[in-house]
Amino acid sequence: MKTTTQVLIVATALAVALSPEALAQRQLGKKKGPTSKLYLAETKGEGQIQTEGKVYEPKQATAFDAPGTIIETNDDSHQAFVYSNGTGMYVDQNTRVEVDRFVQEPFQPDRNSTSNEPSISQSDVFVSRGFVAICTSALVSGTTMNYSTPNGSVNIRGGKVAIDTSPKETTVYLLEGDITTRSGGKDIGGTILRPGEKATIRPGPTGAPPSITVSPIEPEIMQSLDDRTAVACNAKKTVTFEVIEKKAEIGAGGPEETVTPGAAPGTTTTTTETTPEIVATPTVPEQQPTNITVSPDRIQPGPGGE
Repeated sequence: MKTTTQVLIVATALAVALSPEALAQRQLGKKKGPTSKLYLAETKGEGQIQTEGKVYEPKQATAFDAPGTIIETNDDSHQAFVYSNGTGMYVDQNTRVEVDRFVQEPFQPDRNSTSNEPSISQSDVFVSRGFVAICTSALVSGTTMNYSTPNGSVNIRGGKVAIDTSPKETTVYLLEGDITTRSGGKDIGGTILRPGEKATIRPGPTGAPPSITVSPIEPEIMQSLDDRTAVACNAKKTVTFEVIEKKAEIGAGGPEETVTPGAAPGTTTTTTETTPEIVATPTVPEQQPTNITVSPDRIQPGPGGE
């Protein structure tokens, strides 16, 4: 049997936990990050983007929620995207990319450079087939960026990386930065690449783990890798991301009405909740191109009628 003292302690604890001040403190303690975005900076040819259960035709300068998005390109086509953490991604022809996970913490208010990641993020992207090139910003400490394929995976800590995958093998090219490649779940340590190196991951014989072979990138393909990675880097310059606070009323006489503990029966209150949302804003070139057309009859003849 509980003593009177124990009952008082429990009652006091419940009163504190249910007090408006305690509820407010728990709500203030929440720091839910905004839904991460993908911005389509460049598109050529045909393909499709599947997001939130719908399939869309790629249209340049459009943004959509990144988590769960599937990107596919057809023959003679490519697309370039920018994640809302400032990372550019080039998607070559006949490629399928699945953004399994991409979450961000609230943007840092004191960030002063678009070349730096705005907040800590975690991303897991699956390239089931084809070729992608990644160009990152300076990543914040604590960020994780993983790209996987049917044959292995790569952990990107920053730089310029290209991934080419097929059922037979996956090749990871490091042009600049710091990455670790892995051949499977049992490859805990992984293989660290240096700039100018590539890692080729091939499935092993039946029952054997995949193998990784490291070698220098062939000079004859370096220019092609540079060109496609440059598209990803240039895409980053076409957009900026900011966070706005959207306000929504809760408890306005509807099913989500809020009952204040201790208030008279039937009394409800309406509160305003703010939700952070990332907004993509296309950038404008600092100097607009000047194309001046002068009609011939406006040109004054020179000396001698010339």
